[in-house]
Amino acid sequence: MTIPRYLVRSCVRLVPLAVILLAGHAAGQALPGHQRTQEIPLKSGWNAVFLEVEPADSTPAKVFAGLPVDRVATLFESPVANEFVTDPGVNLFKGGGWAVWYAPGLPEAFLKSLDAIQGGRAYLIHARQACRWQPVGRSMDSAPRWRSDAFNFVGFPVKSPGGPTFAEFFAGSKAHRGQIIYRLVDGRWKKVLQSSAESMLSGEAFWIYCKGGSDYQGPLRVETGTRAGILLGGGPGKLVLRNESTHPLAAVVEQVPGNSPPPPLSFLIRILGDPADPVTQSAVRMPAGAWQQALPPIETGAAFALPLECRRLEMSQPDQSSLLKITTDIGTVSWVSVHAYRDDLGN
Repeated sequence: MTIPRYLVRSCVRLVPLAVILLAGHAAGQALPGHQRTQEIPLKSGWNAVFLEVEPADSTPAKVFAGLPVDRVATLFESPVANEFVTDPGVNLFKGGGWAVWYAPGLPEAFLKSLDAIQGGRAYLIHARQACRWQPVGRSMDSAPRWRSDAFNFVGFPVKSPGGPTFAEFFAGSKAHRGQIIYRLVDGRWKKVLQSSAESMLSGEAFWIYCKGGSDYQGPLRVETGTRAGILLGGGPGKLVLRNESTHPLAAVVEQVPGNSPPPPLSFLIRILGDPADPVTQSAVRMPAGAWQQALPPIETGAAFALPLECRRLEMSQPDQSSLLKITTDIGTVSWVSVHAYRDDLGN
C-alpha cells in the first residue's frame, strides 16, 4: 500500500421561498431513540472508513466486539509535522500523528494509543476477514476541521448507493475543486484520475488536498444555530439549508423516529399577497411519526429557511427526540437531531 512521497508532509444571501407542503408519507425503518445505525462493509485487509455516529460506549474493544478487527488507527494533527505512514501494514505506532488500537492478544497490544472510537472521524481499520460493521450511536457533526495546504483524511455522509461524484461534491469549494484525491483500492492508495467519473461511497474515507483555508462541509450547508441540533422548548427553531454548489439543489427532509415517540412537528410558513394582511404565518402540521417532505429547489448561492415548532400539547413525555435526514438530488446526506421539551409533564 503506497502513497507518493510528497504526501508525507503535510455571507450568502437568504432568499425567501414560498412552500406548498404536501402530505408526508412513511419513511424508512425506525431507529432507537435519537440514535441511528450506520452500515459499513469491511473488506479483508485494510479499510479506509468514515464513522458518522458516536458510539455510546466508545471503548474500541466494545465497539468492535464480535468482529474480526485487530487494528484501528486514526490521524490526529501532529504539533511537529503533518505526517502519515505510506503503508498501514507497517507498525503504525511509529507513524507521526497516528493513534492506534491493537486487539488484545496481539504482541503489540501494549503499544495501543487509541482509547476511544469517536464519531465524525476517519479511520484505517484492518479486518482479518470480510464482515459488516454496524455501529450504533448519535449522529455527529460531520464537517471536517480542514488543515490548510495539506492532505486531509476525511469522509462525508452520502447515499448508499447513489453518492455524488467527487467533482460534484467539491465543485463549490475553491480550496478543494480540482485538488488531488486518493482513495483506498484493494489495499493501495490510488489517485482519483477522473473526479467526474468516480462516485463517493457511504462510509468511505479518503485523502484530499486543501489549498488554503476552508470551512467547506459539502454542497449543502446545514445550519441549526446550536451544535446539539434543533432545540424546541417554548418557541420555534429554524433549519437553514444553504446551497454552496454550482447548480440548483433539490432536497427532501425526512423525520426518522426511534422507539420513543418523536416530537410532533409543524412547519411555519409565510403566506404573501393578501392586500388586507400582506404577510401571515401558518403552521402546517406534519404527521406525529415518520414523514418525508420535498422542498423547492434551492438556487446556487441561495438559502432556504425552514422554521419548525413542536406541538407541545400533543407531547406525551417531557423530552422527545428524533432525527431529520436531509437528502439532496445529487446524493449528499445530512442528519440533524431534534429535541423537544415540555416542562409541565415532569420527569
